[in-house]
Amino acid sequence: MAHILIYAQRTPTGIHPGSIISLCLARDIGSQRGASITAVCPGDGGDHDEIVAAAVGRYGSDSLTFIGERGIEELVDRLQPISILVPYTAEGLAAVASLPDARPEPRWLRKADHGWGSADPITAMIAGCLPWYDLETVLDPEYQKNCDAIALPDWVAADKKSSDRDRRQIVYVVAEHLGEIDAETRAALRSLGARPAPSQQIEQHDGGTLLLLGAPEGGLPESLDRKAADARVVFLPGETARFHKSWARADWVLPGPWPEPLRDLHSEMWKKLLS
Repeated sequence: MAHILIYAQRTPTGIHPGSIISLCLARDIGSQRGASITAVCPGDGGDHDEIVAAAVGRYGSDSLTFIGERGIEELVDRLQPISILVPYTAEGLAAVASLPDARPEPRWLRKADHGWGSADPITAMIAGCLPWYDLETVLDPEYQKNCDAIALPDWVAADKKSSDRDRRQIVYVVAEHLGEIDAETRAALRSLGARPAPSQQIEQHDGGTLLLLGAPEGGLPESLDRKAADARVVFLPGETARFHKSWARADWVLPGPWPEPLRDLHSEMWKKLLS
């Protein structure tokens, strides 16, 4: 049987959006080509592993392995996957850096009706749409022998949880060079309950959802690398957006004129993902 391998990057609420969309795409390709979907996640996270297992099952995986050192290399040698998908993040790219001929291809998937019949040998996924699977699959994960030797982020052991208020808060920052935003965008932001924030908010993003409307030519700032683990970044680059390597610092990169994705954020699925 053919195999597709997905790197499931941990987050406090489950897995990274790039991993979520990778799983949905892999489920489509796997169904078309008769391939099995295997998710991998590093380390032994105790109770948090249940959250990861629930997420990868919900979005389309057939199995889950918590891996140790060289765990991906071992699975690649054994399974010979037709495709490997990782989130387009620093962690996702690092996870496959040691594989032979590792050249992850960044891909921005912007709609569920994607028309993709295959993925690259290694795809680095940028999440630009909602997941289109919400399955009731219950997975019984496997653990590699040395998975407990993997150092996990401090928040996994601390099991720190934000308050409901912190998780629900939405603020937005408009790139300074863009000036005033249009009335339709302002109305869409008000409808979401998003409040304006100064550019310094980017340096101090410690919870909830930060909407970034546009970015300087240099791309998303390095300070986002230091954001809190449970702080989300939704980047809206605008309708003329072109890929930038700094997009690895965002959780979601939503396409189109700003009012369109802002209106979409009212959907129940978005509310679930951002809560």
